[in-house]
Amino acid sequence: MKHSIFMSHLWSYFGQLMFAIVYCTSRWKITGEEHFNNALATGKPIMLCVWHGRFSFPAYWLAKNNIHAYAIASRHGDAGIIARIFKRWGFGLIRGSSSRGKKDKGGRDVIREMNRIFDAPGTSIIAVTNDGPKGPPRIAKPGSLAMALKKNVQIITITGSASRYKGFGSWDKFRIPKPFSTIYLNIAPLLEMPIEKLSPDDEVKYLSDYMNKYQDEVDILAGNN
Repeated sequence: MKHSIFMSHLWSYFGQLMFAIVYCTSRWKITGEEHFNNALATGKPIMLCVWHGRFSFPAYWLAKNNIHAYAIASRHGDAGIIARIFKRWGFGLIRGSSSRGKKDKGGRDVIREMNRIFDAPGTSIIAVTNDGPKGPPRIAKPGSLAMALKKNVQIITITGSASRYKGFGSWDKFRIPKPFSTIYLNIAPLLEMPIEKLSPDDEVKYLSDYMNKYQDEVDILAGNN
């Protein structure tokens, strides 16, 4: 047990160094930053939606700009490594999964904690990997969305891509930029749900389509669609 904890710490420092090298040596091009600033200016809570395979792009951007946010860190697999990196980047951590299955106590605990954070005074930001922790990729799950809609939380997505990147064979097709590439960040306007009432399944599809629209746009900008 002690050995695994030590290795997790060691790999987290290695991962943090890797992120620093690739992101600090790359050039950033950001589209739509005014959308995020406008959301912050309202003083209302924000749910920041990202796809699991691209979470490092918005996460590093938030960290380098000293924007405090909470991140949902799964208890599965190598999530402990990412959680340690996020904590050193200044994120608050919510451990568990935002999918709220009947037998998923961790999911219920996460939704409960998200409720508590969003109910607190002041602007709070919670970043959610909406297709995590196990996929399928780029298809949102219902738990966190239902809660955000009920509380009238602002919903926004920040999507990222790079002109040159390393792709992994994981379920989420995780990408990390290569050093000295150009990083493209696309910050979308706030999600506006249709006036007519949607079913829970249609709400999830609406969010997925919204996120994928801006993810596809930034991939085209980076020339790797």
